[in-house]
Amino acid sequence: MNPLRPLRCFSFALVMALAGLVSLASAGLADGPGRGLLPPAPGEPLPFELPASQSLMLENGLTVTFIPWGLTPTMDIVVSVRSGNIDDGEQTWIADLTTAMIEEGFAGLDRAEIGRRFATMGGALNTTVTQTHTLVGAHVLSDHGEDALALIADAVRRPDFPPDALARISAGMSRDIELRRQEPDYMAFTTAVQSLFPPGHPFHFGLPRPGQVDSYAIADIRDFHATKFGAGRTHLYIAGRFDTARMEAAVRDAFGDWPRGEPDSAPLAIPARGPVVHLVDRPGSLQTTVHLVFPVGSITSKDATPLSVMDASLGGAISARMREAGWSYSPSSFIQWTRGGGMWTYTDDIDTPHTVEALTSVFATIASARDQVWNMDGTRRWLASLFVMSTGSTYGLLENLAQRDAFGLDHDYLDRRVPALMSVTDREVNAVAGAYLREDRFTLVVVGDLTRFEDGLRAMPALGQAEFVRSSE
Repeated sequence: MNPLRPLRCFSFALVMALAGLVSLASAGLADGPGRGLLPPAPGEPLPFELPASQSLMLENGLTVTFIPWGLTPTMDIVVSVRSGNIDDGEQTWIADLTTAMIEEGFAGLDRAEIGRRFATMGGALNTTVTQTHTLVGAHVLSDHGEDALALIADAVRRPDFPPDALARISAGMSRDIELRRQEPDYMAFTTAVQSLFPPGHPFHFGLPRPGQVDSYAIADIRDFHATKFGAGRTHLYIAGRFDTARMEAAVRDAFGDWPRGEPDSAPLAIPARGPVVHLVDRPGSLQTTVHLVFPVGSITSKDATPLSVMDASLGGAISARMREAGWSYSPSSFIQWTRGGGMWTYTDDIDTPHTVEALTSVFATIASARDQVWNMDGTRRWLASLFVMSTGSTYGLLENLAQRDAFGLDHDYLDRRVPALMSVTDREVNAVAGAYLREDRFTLVVVGDLTRFEDGLRAMPALGQAEFVRSSE
């Protein structure tokens, strides 16, 4: 997977479209004859209180959180193992291949039988690899909770890694990688991470090198699983309608004798600061793909909440400007938290003749956020409401809990999230924009037909401090 792509519960296009409207109104940028057509400002966000939960730790270090929640007789079981792309080392995507091979068989069951068993429980086995974690779980009918838990434990603890499946899985993954390698978005992404993370760091390559995944053997996969999966690196979440005492007994039976395993040894992922501009030539391209990254503070820092408000308002304002001018196809921004750091990222596909004009506008909007104090009232309300909405499903609730636990945030982090967002001041947002979005800190990757805009790009005042690096694909 792309180790730096954030997970979202909602349609990103919808979120950014709404955030753009909110940001325009908040920042005073929606003047004009169409101003009266904007929707009214959001109302007071609903409070959020985490459902009553109970956590315990087994003797082997495995943590379990029970969350009685909901009205329907269903439950979600998710095993979160602290093992992801940050553990790849120089074997890029070995975490992805390992997880894909888990689905091929475990505890003597083949893929077809696994699918059949989960289907009879009303669900399916789901696996995901993120930059720091591997998630294995299922949504099932409550009557089958204990049986589903036992199967999920088998998947995590006793994968068969059938050798006859490896060639097929590797080939499919390699085809997907080579297709991605030709996409401008991935050209920009891989160029950015190679600049942001040093050689030898698991995130440096972004995508495996050609043929790299095909070179991994069953022994490599077994070694990764043996060293990166263990009870001491695992958090189990059970949410929905269930009998807590029975599920606790089932957890102890399924996981109680699992060895603790090796401790977490993954490196930090603190992105480098620029300024640097990478130019990737794609002769004849009709659009220019841009990837602009500013390193920011970590999710555990005091700046994290103001940064979230800044992202929603600034990203919305940039998107609105791009769309209004007709320069841009897919403007978006997001903050990606990493181990020890974070990145504010703006990505876009711009009509080639307007590349310099559009990027000049982007940097001018960023300068406005640094130099002026915007009104953030609408943005605060929107983000608080969005957070409450994101916890309205079991999946969304577990995703928020997993993020809290993955970064070691306080136990009451989710309960305090709405008040924290609503208490961020306009000046605090202005301060973090001034501290992090400076013209001596960014990494900008521009992929497109350089003959049509390179000279203009090099002459942009906002890029005056940057080193220019030219490459070709």
